[in-house]
Amino acid sequence: MTSTTGHDLGHGVRVMPGDGGGIVVQSADFNLGWRPRIGGAPGAAVIWEGTTYEVVEREPWRRGGRWTLEPWVGEDVMRVVLPLDGATVDNAANVARTAVRGAKLRPWFWSLSPVLGFATSSWQRRWRDDWGFPAAFATRLSALIEMVIGAVCMIELIAMVGGEVTVFPWIPRPLIYFGFAFFVEGVVRLAQVASDSEPVGTFFGLVVSVFERPPLRESESIPVPTARVFDEVTGHLELLSTIHRRDWEGPGLLPYRGEHFALDSTDRLGEDWVYVFHRVEVAGDRPGVVHRLRPPRSKVEDRSFADQPGIIKTVLLTIACTLAPRRFQERWAWELGVKAKWFTVLGASTEFIGGLSNLGAPEGQSVPTELLNLFFIGEAMVRLGSIVFRGLPLGSVLGLPLAPVLERYLPDPGLPPHE
Repeated sequence: MTSTTGHDLGHGVRVMPGDGGGIVVQSADFNLGWRPRIGGAPGAAVIWEGTTYEVVEREPWRRGGRWTLEPWVGEDVMRVVLPLDGATVDNAANVARTAVRGAKLRPWFWSLSPVLGFATSSWQRRWRDDWGFPAAFATRLSALIEMVIGAVCMIELIAMVGGEVTVFPWIPRPLIYFGFAFFVEGVVRLAQVASDSEPVGTFFGLVVSVFERPPLRESESIPVPTARVFDEVTGHLELLSTIHRRDWEGPGLLPYRGEHFALDSTDRLGEDWVYVFHRVEVAGDRPGVVHRLRPPRSKVEDRSFADQPGIIKTVLLTIACTLAPRRFQERWAWELGVKAKWFTVLGASTEFIGGLSNLGAPEGQSVPTELLNLFFIGEAMVRLGSIVFRGLPLGSVLGLPLAPVLERYLPDPGLPPHE
């Protein structure tokens, strides 16, 4: 039944009774997007207070429109059914505000696209979807700029090392050592955006994005095991898990209720797994390798092709992990299914060769520069020594500022320490 009084739904939208049991909807500030009846084609179906109406006519009114709706006759098929309530009006008002704001920002987006193209791909996609940002164009333009900068830096480095001259004296000296990375990243970004027209971010944008507060997300459902049997007197523990816990099968101890337990056997109970542990005494506070009660965040062997990290993320995180602290090298190595020590070997070798080459350059280097080169050589030897004598990966001092970024993109998955 249609109300005899008007209803104000907010945002300048009002529903009023019409002729013959119909209703009239007025929107003063934005278009609701309803398609009216055209020729023999019925208009959109709108549900208001449990009754279905057909949009038969629309006329412009202020910045929005006025729609005339009649009760749905029944013989026509409803192809588009839309609700009319406060939540729908709120959503339409937000979409209209976003469109107006996007129209105002679009000239700025085009003029700043060479700079904004260095932002992360998620930022560029959000700007594109919300405000019409030319994301693909910005990625192409910024990738070309990055390639030019990388090529110029490489030319300057070759000229400085091989010819003992400077071609581009205006380039900051530390920047020239990253020329190859800039050029390669630009080529990869340009190739990827050409293949799928999707925006591609940069390592610089990845660093900047750490200052963005991530939105709160609902916690994922993680199959945490439950205690099937626990005897405090005998130290007998049986845990029931819905997944196969391969991370428990290696050497190590599992903390449980303030004590430590070692794995005895594994059995099946229907589709579940039963893990039998016995209590052990640990000397001191360091039990060695510690297992986690919660399962790892993900498994490499369980991924599909679509779940694999993208090429840009893989390249950037691999470069960062050659300098990052050990915990990030181990997390990324676990994600890729490789050994963490290779990140240390790659990063330390680059430091050693670069520092040694700079020390062999012509005379005239300042004392701080020589000390910096000696530091790189010394740090590289220490890192390589950690691999040779301890068998453990080791990060660089230069990788410490990357920790806040990597904590966001490589969070602790609940892995046991390095074995």
